[in-house]
Amino acid sequence: MKTERLFLLTGVVVAIFGCSQVPLNNAAESAIVDDINMGLSKESVFDTPTPMVSHYSGQETGENERLPVAYSTLPSQVAHTLTEYLPITREENECIDCHDRRKYIGYEWKMGVRVPMPDSHYGSFKVQGESEDVAGARYNCTLCHVQMSDAQPLVGNTFSN
Repeated sequence: MKTERLFLLTGVVVAIFGCSQVPLNNAAESAIVDDINMGLSKESVFDTPTPMVSHYSGQETGENERLPVAYSTLPSQVAHTLTEYLPITREENECIDCHDRRKYIGYEWKMGVRVPMPDSHYGSFKVQGESEDVAGARYNCTLCHVQMSDAQPLVGNTFSN
């Protein structure tokens, strides 16, 4: 009996609340966001964008200036062509052949001198720098490091360190 009264009372409350709602006015309808204005892009989310073509530097190893790094933990860009050094496989990594130079860590970079991998690339994520071997998670260099190109940023950035 009590359950029936509870359901009846709930139904009455829902009916009263539902009938008292005011239909959307024009201001509320205009606040609805359509697919064109949903994201940062001013194109429809259903369009397939075509990225601008960027060109990589064709200069050989040691011929490019290094770009400044925006902040200390940002991976540096590769200042030479990568085509002859790829693919990086489990058996072959030509990046390590040149840049695995622990004795040069801390030296100031000069044009044409190989940049050594930092101490953080040796050992493991938990114990960095305590091994002569390159960390397995750092073995595939192109996961973080990219070749310099003339690509323009997709989104503006005012970050400064």
